Amino acid sequence: MYLTKNDTMKLYLKTRQGFVRLALKHGASLVPVISFGENELYRRYTYFNLLGNGMPWGRLLLWHIPLQRPVVTIVGKPIHVKQNVNPTSEDIDQLHNEYIQAVEELFEVNKHKYKLGHVKLEIV
Repeated sequence: MYLTKNDTMKLYLKTRQGFVRLALKHGASLVPVISFGENELYRRYTYFNLLGNGMPWGRLLLWHIPLQRPVVTIVGKPIHVKQNVNPTSEDIDQLHNEYIQAVEELFEVNKHKYKLGHVKLEIV
């Protein structure tokens, strides 16, 4: 809620490889998925906003409830995985990079359809 920005969609994927390891061990396909509109679900308040404009009393008790905004989820083509009971770190890195590229491609292909052409994708 407080880490979002209007012009950037941040995905924390680079250090998250456990799901890739599990997919390799069990032979499960990885499906890239991205949702557009999640950053617009909450208002962004900073300490200085509250001091300058006063307290937002109308939503003070409801600050944790999301606003009514459309969220569109796009599901990409599955990445089929061959089962490997003991995957090496190279196998995991290769599949992880393939998954990240699929998510980036899904974002780039669909961002203009949902009027988010100004938003950039940042994978951390």
